[in-house]
Amino acid sequence: MNATQPLSTPNSPATAFALIVAAAAALLGGCASPSPAPILLSLPPAVASGLAAAATEAPATPGAASPKLLAIRRVGIPEYLVSRRVRFRADASTLAEWPNTYWAERIEIGVSREFISALRQQLPGWELCESTCGDREPSLALQVDMVPMDFVRNSQQLQARARVTISSAGAAPRTLRAVELTYALPAAADTAQAQAGVVTELLRRVAAATAPLVTAAQK
Repeated sequence: MNATQPLSTPNSPATAFALIVAAAAALLGGCASPSPAPILLSLPPAVASGLAAAATEAPATPGAASPKLLAIRRVGIPEYLVSRRVRFRADASTLAEWPNTYWAERIEIGVSREFISALRQQLPGWELCESTCGDREPSLALQVDMVPMDFVRNSQQLQARARVTISSAGAAPRTLRAVELTYALPAAADTAQAQAGVVTELLRRVAAATAPLVTAAQK
């Protein structure tokens, strides 16, 4: 008769340890499944191509007057939207975020860029610069603030109010024009991509409404 005892019994510490290791391995195996890649979202261009648009402008002729210069400050948007996550209005007092979806760049930078791109097409006789114009003195300064700029998901609508302020340049600027524009724009679908698209449409419309104000302020 072999007197050697079994290495483990159903109730031995070795068996319990083996069961724990097996359970941990199964759990880790379940967690190892790849998660979906994050969606990176950009605002659709306000124009087909800024370079192409610039190429269509007539070259300056010798002796011609320099184009009027407009300094544009960064477009203001609500602080609660300044995030990598793409946020929408769930109800009057609640914000929510599209799952696994992020802005590919800072949203306030994208909004300013696309607004300036759209406005440039509306002001062919002007040169636009952001914030400062180097050693050149701008003719006018423009500030646009979007408060609010909320995508209301349950109605698939972008609700926004744009405050447009045009002021003189120089050490003591004075306000020449100040208007508020209200928009309620429908989105094409209930998606984050449609939200980005309707934001660009808002910027196009604000640019179209701003251009004649700039022209009138210069007269």
